[in-house]
Amino acid sequence: MTDFSNVLLLADFDRTLTDTNSRIPARNLEAIRAFTEAGGAFTVATGRSIPMFRARAAEIPYNVPLILYNGAGAYDYRTERLEDAVPMPNAPALIAWLAEEFPDLNLEIQGVQRHLLFGENPLRDKFYRSNRTEFVHITQQELPERILKVSLLGSFRDDTVRQFFTDENPAQIARFDEVVRRIGAEWPTLVADRSAQRILDIQHRSATKGAAARRLAQRLGRSLLVCAGDARNDMTMLLEADLAFAPADCDPAVREAGIPLVCGCDRGCVADVIERLGSL
Repeated sequence: MTDFSNVLLLADFDRTLTDTNSRIPARNLEAIRAFTEAGGAFTVATGRSIPMFRARAAEIPYNVPLILYNGAGAYDYRTERLEDAVPMPNAPALIAWLAEEFPDLNLEIQGVQRHLLFGENPLRDKFYRSNRTEFVHITQQELPERILKVSLLGSFRDDTVRQFFTDENPAQIARFDEVVRRIGAEWPTLVADRSAQRILDIQHRSATKGAAARRLAQRLGRSLLVCAGDARNDMTMLLEADLAFAPADCDPAVREAGIPLVCGCDRGCVADVIERLGSL
């Protein structure tokens, strides 16, 4: 059996570890269990928050802390411990600016205990209930002291995650593009990243999946960092990794970056990555 004791493998969750229907292929789970039994360290790096990922984390045979909030924190549900947190600067000013400039997009804070939602939207509430995510409605006068990530989401059509991976509304996509442009121009300490076509995450510029992945590898003493991801918010870890892979059905921006491709996410692309590691 291959010895993976020097390897840390991180996989993005949606459409990398999961298929297009948000299910984890059995092939991936079997390969991860074999990988960890051979000494490998496996975890997920996702834009999802602690409350939103809690139910899904129970499905994953991870054995080191998860990287959540696109790299703004590392968390282990087995110990309920948050590590390596990178709070946002100037969050109240940012939230006020977003609410004024982009009132047509759904603004929220992805908190540690629950999501903090602005405005009323019954379809959004139904989405979070269906995805077993704690939430509460707040005003701009009720902001927490520490904020790891602010998100903008497009219009809600149903209670599935996959609704945000479609770009059927060009005008709305253009609004997301405008947010990205203006964050880059007007908020130098922040970064705006797409985790899906119609989800935009904003956080501290130093809070990236790539930086968090490398710090975790160093803490664990793993000399080989391997990352797999499909989306634009995965690019920092794919470029930071010693070995990087992307599913064949990844975002065009990932493909254009020349990241080596494995099979599509529906076929169990993380298992493909592990098979390639075993042949090195």
